[in-house]
Amino acid sequence: MDIVSIVLGVVALATAFTPFIWLQVVGGFVGIAGIVLARKAKKADYRKSLTTAIGMLCSVTGTLLCFLTPVLSLLSNVALFIMTR
Repeated sequence: MDIVSIVLGVVALATAFTPFIWLQVVGGFVGIAGIVLARKAKKADYRKSLTTAIGMLCSVTGTLLCFLTPVLSLLSNVALFIMTR
């Protein structure tokens, strides 16, 4: 489960930089699944602390970027619209 959480975190990171908002939202949910799997792997075997930490870091970063990027894009588009009026 720890390696799967790393893979899901990397997928979430990769989808954060796509130009499609729907894909970024899907990537956010994939990152949440990676977080859950990393926590389960940590509880199942405490000796896998390095791989679960990497999985958790990738998943949390990917999730934050996936959910933050569309919001920042929307805010920048609104600011651009207001400034050009």
